[in-house]
Amino acid sequence: MNTFKFNGISINDYEGNGKPLIFIHAYPLCSRMWDDQVSYFKDKFRVITYDIRGLGYSNELSDYQFTMEDLVNDLFSIMDEMKLGKANVCGLSVGGYILLRALVRDSNRFSSVILADTKSEGEDNESLIGRSKMIMDLKTDNKDKVLNEFLKKLISEESYKNEKLRSFIETMMSWMDVKGLCAVLMAIATRTSTLFELKKTDVPALIIAGKLDAVTPPVRSYYMNENLKNSVFNIIPAAGHLSNMEAPVEFNKAVEKFLLNLG
Repeated sequence: MNTFKFNGISINDYEGNGKPLIFIHAYPLCSRMWDDQVSYFKDKFRVITYDIRGLGYSNELSDYQFTMEDLVNDLFSIMDEMKLGKANVCGLSVGGYILLRALVRDSNRFSSVILADTKSEGEDNESLIGRSKMIMDLKTDNKDKVLNEFLKKLISEESYKNEKLRSFIETMMSWMDVKGLCAVLMAIATRTSTLFELKKTDVPALIIAGKLDAVTPPVRSYYMNENLKNSVFNIIPAAGHLSNMEAPVEFNKAVEKFLLNLG
C-alpha cells in the first residue's frame, strides 16, 4: 500500500493490477470504514481510498471554509494526479453526495458508480435545522457525546449490539477534529440537489440501501433508481446506514456482481 498526501488529502493506493475502484467514506468517519471492502477487492481491482477534506488524516488545512464543489474538486484532482482515467467509484452517505455531484459535473470520468445509503435531494428546512443544531452542539458540547448519540442513527438496533462494530466506529469518530466535522456539515448542508439531473447520464450505476437506514431511508434510493437511465437497485435487509460495515458480505457480493456484469 502506498499512502501519501496531495493538496492536503490523505490517499491510500492499494496498488492492485485491475481497474481503478475508489471508495469515498461516510460522515463522521474516515477511509478505515472500508477495511472489509479493501480486503475483498484489492486483489481484483486497483483499490483506492481517501479521507475527505476535514476528516481523518485530511485535517491539516489552512482553510476550513469549503463547499461540496471543493469536495468534488478533490475527487477529480486525485483521479488526475494518479492518472486513473475512467474509474469505478463507490460513495456512501456524504461520499455519495460527492459522487452524485461529480457524476453530474462530468460523467465521462466514470466507468461506473456505486451509490450506497445516500440521496440526490438537497436539504429541506428540517434537515438544515438539524445540521445547524449538530454544528452548535459540536462547538459547545462534548464531541464524543454528540457523535455517540449520532451513532445510534447510523446503524441498526441489532448492529448497535455488536460491540466490536460499535467500538470500531466509536474509535474512528474519536479521531475527528471538531473544526473538520463542522466544516463538512456545512458542505453537506449547502449542497445542490442532483435528483432531476441524473436523467442526463447513462453511466452504469448500482444503488445500495440498507433496509433499516434511518438517516437516508430506502425510498430515497428508489427515487435515484427511477431517475437514472442505467441502474440496478439492491436492498440489504439487515443493515442500517453503514451497510458496508453492518453487512460486509452482502455489500461486497452486490458490488462484485455489478462490476463483473460490466465486463
